[in-house]
Amino acid sequence: MRVIAISARPGDAEFAVGGTLARHRKRGDDVTIVTVANGNSALDDVPPRELATRRRSEAETAAERLGVDLLWMGHSDFAVQADAVTRVKLVDILRARKPDLLLAPAPLGNVLDASGAWNLARAASEMAAAPNVLCEGDPLPQPPALLAYERDWIAGFTPTDFVDISDTLETKHHALDAHVSLAASLRASHGVELGEAAETVVAYRGLQAGVAFAEAFRSDARLGPLPTRRLLP
Repeated sequence: MRVIAISARPGDAEFAVGGTLARHRKRGDDVTIVTVANGNSALDDVPPRELATRRRSEAETAAERLGVDLLWMGHSDFAVQADAVTRVKLVDILRARKPDLLLAPAPLGNVLDASGAWNLARAASEMAAAPNVLCEGDPLPQPPALLAYERDWIAGFTPTDFVDISDTLETKHHALDAHVSLAASLRASHGVELGEAAETVVAYRGLQAGVAFAEAFRSDARLGPLPTRRLLP
């Protein structure tokens, strides 16, 4: 099976679904993280271009630790939108990678890039299967299944699906440890540690799911027919 996780900014996917992606890899699935924005707004003491380069290097290390591919779109922070050019870029990726499952951040909270990434994923998944959309590659036979994930701990996310990540939590932490700049930004803005925040979220979802640690997802029949088999591990 082929899985793509859309990350609005570097580290979002690892924080939210790193354990799930590790479980997909354990069962032999092909997994790709597509990072849209370059993270150049995270720290005020590093010039944006230098920070973007640093964030990309950290994201590459994290992806290597998860055993997944990383595709870098390179948009500036606060510029993630479902505009025509970006939609076409993502359609090209979807047609080349042919995912069965697309994971994207739920449009909750006040981070505009997360909402933009969700709208981008929705639009591109439909366009990738439309025969008259002229992009690279052949149209997909059908849009990939689309699930929303919680980018952080914003209230209002109501899960419909859980993945037990108790056996991949260590791998998730190892990937998050690569995101040094993200950890510094979170420490400065919220006074919390990246790994501790991630573990708190998955422990809470684990309580809901009846396991030690879990990651949460939301499906929505309004986005099209739901698959007849479970795609999550």
